[in-house]
Amino acid sequence: MDPSVDPDVDPDVDPDVDLSVDAETGRRAFAESVTSFVRAVDGFDEWELLGASRCHGWTRLDVVVHVIAGWQEMLGGMVSVVDRAPTVDAASYWPAFAAEYRQDDPVAPLMSQRRRTAAFARPASARAELNDVAAAVQRGCAGLADASYLWQGHVFAVGDFLTIWAVEDAIHQLDLLSEEPVPDSALSLTRATIEALAGGPLPAASAEEAVLIGAGRLPVPDGLGAVGERLPALG
Repeated sequence: MDPSVDPDVDPDVDPDVDLSVDAETGRRAFAESVTSFVRAVDGFDEWELLGASRCHGWTRLDVVVHVIAGWQEMLGGMVSVVDRAPTVDAASYWPAFAAEYRQDDPVAPLMSQRRRTAAFARPASARAELNDVAAAVQRGCAGLADASYLWQGHVFAVGDFLTIWAVEDAIHQLDLLSEEPVPDSALSLTRATIEALAGGPLPAASAEEAVLIGAGRLPVPDGLGAVGERLPALG
């Protein structure tokens, strides 16, 4: 989760929201989200990876490179076991992240991501690295103990740490505009996260639609009251 990635997370969302996810639920959702994201990327040829994503200003390849960087950063958290109580959970992490890293200029992080993407000679190089890093985080995920982990200055229970990444993967897989479906395990946790942040349920026809609304990829419908005022809850 590069600080420049999610500038639209609302820092005014109540920081007392909570969503605690047990270790095995988080582990399954994250592992399935990684497999699914890689499968989605592998379904595109190099030319298609240079096509537009749902993220304004980003190609699909920009999304891929962003996810690579996020998983690489995540590996550091996987080896940072601490004997401390969690300070955030699967929902309260997001407003804490936004308060620390929010940027008012949306262009700067977009251009920063483009420079990172340009470091790859061609899309196939990024795809190969994605597969290598995916294998590493899958091994790490399988071996995580039910303990507390320090990452980005926050302490997480293992299920919540894995859940925030399942959420990240699910949203960015939707950004790819792939025909590969996001796994239900990750999609349901993403919807639960958004509803915890928004303070109520989203009356959308499907979990995917709810996530797209809650992540700012579709317009917020009228008539949602206070919940609608807190959307998008993730950027």
